[in-house]
Order: sequence, then structure tokens, then C-alpha cells
Amino acid sequence: MTDERTPGATFALDRIGWIDFETKSETDIKQAGAVRYATEADAVMMAWAIGDMTPQLASVGDFPATLRWEIMPQAVREHHARVMRGEAVWAAFNAGFDKAVWNYATDFPKLEAEHIIDVMAQATAAGLPPDLFSASVACGGAVKAKADGTKLLRLFCMPGAEATPRSHPEEWARLCDYARDDIEAMRSVFKRTRQLPMAEWCEYWAMEKVNERGICCDLKMAVTGDYLADEDKLRARHELNQLTLGSVRGVGEVGKIVNWMLPQLPSKAIGIITKREEEIDENGELIKPARLQLTRQRIVRLLADLKERLENPKLTKKDRVILERIHRVLEIRRYGGSTTPKKFAKMLSQSVGGVLYGQYVFNGAGQTGRASSRGVQIHNLTREFLPYEYEACTALIDGTDYDTFAALGDNSPVSRKLSLLLRPALLPETEDRVFVWSDWAQIEARVLPWLAGDASPGALERVRAFAEVDANPKLPDLYTRSAAAMMRVQPEDVTKAMRQRGKVAELALGYMGGVGALQSMAANYGMALSDDDAKAIVAQWREANTWAAAFGRELWEACLEAYGVPGHYVPAGRVGFIFLHNYLGGSLLMRLPSGRFLTYRQMRWADIEIVDDDDKPTGEFKREMVCNRGYGRIKLWPGLLVENATQATAADFLRGTLRRLIDEEFDVRLHTHDEILCEVPERDAEATRKRLREVMQRGFDWSEGLPINSDETVNPYYSKWESE
Repeated sequence: MTDERTPGATFALDRIGWIDFETKSETDIKQAGAVRYATEADAVMMAWAIGDMTPQLASVGDFPATLRWEIMPQAVREHHARVMRGEAVWAAFNAGFDKAVWNYATDFPKLEAEHIIDVMAQATAAGLPPDLFSASVACGGAVKAKADGTKLLRLFCMPGAEATPRSHPEEWARLCDYARDDIEAMRSVFKRTRQLPMAEWCEYWAMEKVNERGICCDLKMAVTGDYLADEDKLRARHELNQLTLGSVRGVGEVGKIVNWMLPQLPSKAIGIITKREEEIDENGELIKPARLQLTRQRIVRLLADLKERLENPKLTKKDRVILERIHRVLEIRRYGGSTTPKKFAKMLSQSVGGVLYGQYVFNGAGQTGRASSRGVQIHNLTREFLPYEYEACTALIDGTDYDTFAALGDNSPVSRKLSLLLRPALLPETEDRVFVWSDWAQIEARVLPWLAGDASPGALERVRAFAEVDANPKLPDLYTRSAAAMMRVQPEDVTKAMRQRGKVAELALGYMGGVGALQSMAANYGMALSDDDAKAIVAQWREANTWAAAFGRELWEACLEAYGVPGHYVPAGRVGFIFLHNYLGGSLLMRLPSGRFLTYRQMRWADIEIVDDDDKPTGEFKREMVCNRGYGRIKLWPGLLVENATQATAADFLRGTLRRLIDEEFDVRLHTHDEILCEVPERDAEATRKRLREVMQRGFDWSEGLPINSDETVNPYYSKWESE
């Protein structure tokens, strides 16, 4: 473990200045995002404190006005001078907002990324909720009056508010008290949680620099995309009404869709959407009707099944018409029910001069430390692409009408086409610049066996196989080898269809998933697996990969041993556990190879009431190991520990690599869980590609023996077309 990872008091309290802004604006922050909002807001109040001092307040005398640096208290100005010299930091809860207000809504000297830390990032790392009030309650800290504060903010600060400090002095005084309470609450959360070590704050600052640079978007595409998304909603309703002969009038009428298609579906296809079979007594009387479910995953599986049936040349004309109609209705439900196309509206509402800022939240997925994305939610963009992507982009730029766009390319729903054009709507600042991006090849599939450790022969063999293929790409890859082991054939005898089964199994079953996980993953790749086929593949994969289940059991046993002996560290593969009895109500910490810890807050045995297929309590209880996560409670089990350890270690690779790239002055603009994108002048593209590849594959002092590979792409806009 490097010194930067050493636990302890990273920042002494007297080095921390606590701040919390209140702002007034006619802009809706939920629509605009923090940066766009801050450019159109007035900073009317800043609560602050240095170290353990009593919270203070600086505010405007009346509206309209915004805070100015020249009137800020001397203690604030002196602390900022220390911050500028690297001797101190500012701290805020959801610091991206306060930093944006400081930089855009005032005339204060610029606050750089490394000048501020985010107490929310530390709170979520501890398993607390990502809002100040709930986090403070959960950790037993100072609590402010949330209901009264929200009422006061509506009175003075939110769009449409007409009250002023002079017109409502008593209420304004209460709002001032509310702001000071924020400081107490934030400070108490910080004190009651483990301070993040310096390495993690450096990773946070690197990610914030990416947030500050932002990513450009094509506003012409966004305007047309937004219009087409609205028009498509109207058209989808009309088409559903026609296809179902008036039975269904909107994509949200799930029950009506099920009732309409049920009499027309083949019996095996009905099984895909059946959550519970009907129950009949010995006299043939119905006890419980079947419970059907049309979730997104079930729709994907059903679409794959129908596609397979439609490819049967022996299908009668009548049955083909019926199945095609059902397929179309399901497509409209799947894509028309998605909010993804409305991300074009997000681009328009959140961009500042055509640039999207602040798209990432550090530790947003607190259980693993992965970043989450907000706004346009770049993490959630599909990896699929349109074969006619360039023509479709051009159509949006040219302001195409709905009918022309609908007829473009294939018969895909317009909503699906729009979803696949969000990624290519992201582009460099100028035409003489290009994107260079790199994505790690199968990083989670590599991390998982490596975590199991060298003492596991099966896992070690898997790690060596990756290294061999990296050295010689002509050798059979993981999916081919997996299929060969499952089918008990030689790798050279594996067919394309067999390899696809191996791929789906690898992606679905590494975290101890079962039939449901496999079928859902298969559907994403256009495969329809029956329950029997899925059970067979699960059994084959587990038999060929006994190391995976063994690692899950090892993690679980180590977790329980640590829980039983507080303060005792228990290793398992390359990770380990320690239970801290006095931390946040008793918390289990998982130590990752990097030295970072995952927190399972208030871990305990609990009697959990069993629910039936209708999610109703049964009155029966089962003893489970649980912990608190965010706003609720989660069940701990071996597969969850495997998944958390693997995804968190992959996240450490991303976080550390981002930091390196920023330190080495790469112009990083966006990232996903396994991919980092930079923007460069076109003339530097090839040189940057080579440099980026070297950094992506460099590894860390804690990752010895982990084979890492990556693929690099150069393109004038963000696309998966060229990289496939």
C-alpha cells in the first residue's frame, strides 16, 4: 500500500473551510444542471466555517444582488489564500454545485478542482445516502430542519419566488439559520466517516477536471432529435391503437398490451412473461391466476424468441402476420417507453455554448466507488449503432422531418434510431480536432480470476489464457475457450454459434448468476434460450469453471469470519475483510488490492419476511445477512461480494488511469466504466493513440500479474461504428 492510500486524518480540521451556497434563479436546476444553472443564478447567501468554529454567514442585503469577493469576511479571504498555496482546502456537500456557484455566480477568484473536497463522496463511500439531510440522520450527526428549509427555499430562491430579505425579514432570518445548519450537518458527517486517503482525493480532482472541461454536443442534432422524440410519442400512440384495434392507446398501458397479445402468443412464448404459474386445486378450481410481467428484460427475451420464430420458413402466412404485429407492438413498448431519446432535450437544457459540463459523480455508485453519470448520462449510452449512422446524423443536422427520418435505413422504430444517435451527437470543439479513445478488453473478466489469487489453479489458468491471447491474438479467445470447455470439444471445433453461447455465459455467470441472468444476457445478443437450454449452459459453465464458485464461497466465509471476530483482518484471494464494531453501527470493510476499502454499513443478521410472487408478506421469516446501503437495506450473499470486488477493482484501474492521464496533460473529455476518451488536434491523433495505449496498459504497483489489454480508436465524433 502506498503512503497515499494510508488510512487516517488526510486533512486536519483546521485545514478545512466548510461552505454552502444558497442561490436565487428562475432556472430549474433539475433541468439545467449545476453549471448551466450557476451561469444564470445569483449567489445570495454563503454559510461558512473554518475548522471547528461556529458557522458564520455572508449574504446579500436584498434582491437582485449576488455575493462579491470584496465584501467577504477576512477569515474567508485568508483561508482561501491558504487554499491557493496548497495549505488548506474548502469542503462542501455535492461540491460540484458549490464550485459552480463560486466560479459562475460570483466574482470570487477561481476555485480550481484541487481547491475543494466533496463530503458527499466520502459519505457515499461509507454507505450513506447522497443527500445531506439523510446522510446526517443515518450517521447520527447534526440534523437540520429539512421541511422548513425546503419551504423557505421555495419562498425566496426557486423559480417564481417573489419574497425578498426586506419583504420577509423573519423568514429570511430562518433561511440564514437553515444555511448555518448545513455546515453543522456536513461537518458532522465528515467527522463520523472515514476520511478518504489522499490517493482518492487526487482521483476525485482528476475526475472533476474532466467535468470542468466538458464535452461538446451538436446542437443542430439535438434540436431535431428533441422534435422527433416528441413527435414519435404521438405517433407511437396512434400506431399502437391501430395495431391492437383500439385495445392499447399508449406505451404505458402495459396491462392492456399483455391482455391483447396473450391469446395470440405461442404457449412457450407465454412462459417468458410468466412470473408465476397459475395454481389449480385437486378439483380443478383456480386458486391463484398466473402472474404475467412485461419488464424490459422480459420484453428483450420475448423479442428474441419471436425473431427466431419469424425466421422459420415453415411458418404459415397467418401466423407470420400475427407474430409480426406482436413483435412491432413490443418494439414500440420497448423503445417508446424509454426516456433515452429525451436526452436530446437534456443536451439543449444543460449545454453552455454547446458544451456539457459536470456529467460525472465521483463515488456515485458508492458500493463500488464507480463513477455515475448524470444529465445526458453518458454511462448509459448503448453500444449498438446504426449501419447508416452517418446518413442518420446528417439527416438530424439538416433538420429532417419525421416521415423522412422514419423511412431512413431500416424499419427500426424512430425512438430506437434516436437512442443510437446520442453517442455520435458528441463531438470535438472544432473541425480540426478529433477524438482518440481507448477501452479495456474484457477488464472485469480479467479482474475476477486474478482476484481469486494464484492459489486457485483454475483462476490462474484463466489469467494465463488472457496473457497468451494478448501476446498472440491468433490463439482462441476467452469465449472460444469457454465454449470448448463447456461443450467438451477442442477449441478449433467451436462453431460461431457455440462461441456465442460461451460469450453469453461468460458475461452472465461470473458473478454466480443463474438461469435468469443468462437468459437476460442472451436476449441482449438476440438469442432466445429456453429454460432447459439455459439450465444446461449454466451447469456446463459452472462445471468448467469451478474456481468461480469456490472464490465466491471463500469471500463469503472470510466475510462471516471477520464479522465474528471484530478487528481481525481475514484475507480471501487478493482481497480481505475486517469488521469495525464501532464504525457506523458496526461495518464490514472489504480491502481491495489497491488498498481502497468498500464499506458495508450496519452489517448484521436479520429476520427478513418472505414475500410471495405478488410481493405480499407471507408471515414467514428467513435469517439473512444484511447491511444498509444508501436509503435502504440490501442482502449480502457471495455473488454480490464477487461482483463488488471485481467492479471496484476495475473502477480503481479507471480512477488511477484518469489521474495519470490528467497529470500527463491528456485532454480527457469523457469516460465510461471501461473506456476513456481524449480530444486532440487531428495532426496529433496517431501519436496520442500510441501514448494513450501505453498509459491504459501500464498497470499499477498493486496490479502485478493482471494482464491488461486495450483497443484504441480515432474518429471525428464519438461512435461505435468504427471501433466494432
